[in-house]
Amino acid sequence: MRFQGRFSEWKDDRGFGFIEPQGGGSRLFLHISSVADRLRRPTVGDLVTYELSTDGKGRPQARAARFISERAQTHHRQPIGIHVVVGGALVLAFVAYVAYVRVSHPNSTVQASVYKIFRARAALHANPQFQCEPSKSSCNTSGNRVCPLFGGIAPAR
Repeated sequence: MRFQGRFSEWKDDRGFGFIEPQGGGSRLFLHISSVADRLRRPTVGDLVTYELSTDGKGRPQARAARFISERAQTHHRQPIGIHVVVGGALVLAFVAYVAYVRVSHPNSTVQASVYKIFRARAALHANPQFQCEPSKSSCNTSGNRVCPLFGGIAPAR
């Protein structure tokens, strides 16, 4: 169960202080290692929530303390890790595919590779820049003009 209180005393040089419970009662010891946000240093008057526990000698103390403003921020925070992973995977897949197209068609330019990826096959057949010719090393010169670029017979001119 979580309780609420305010810092009544804080010794920053020694890393501990005391919390006055909101509903009254004796003050509770709190060590800095029991504060969730260690980047923020407590000051007298800060409002916190905490769990009640006891130390080795049976004295009551506070643990798992969180600043009230910190709790409100973490409650509404959306995890972005999965979005970053998926986006990175998509970028990596695109780069790998462009590399595959470049390796499988070595005489092709980067512009042509990207064009092949995003344009329909019919657009490639219609553009003379991408048509097979006997002078191109990627085309078969056996007479039937098979072009591996299009995966079949090259279009007639």
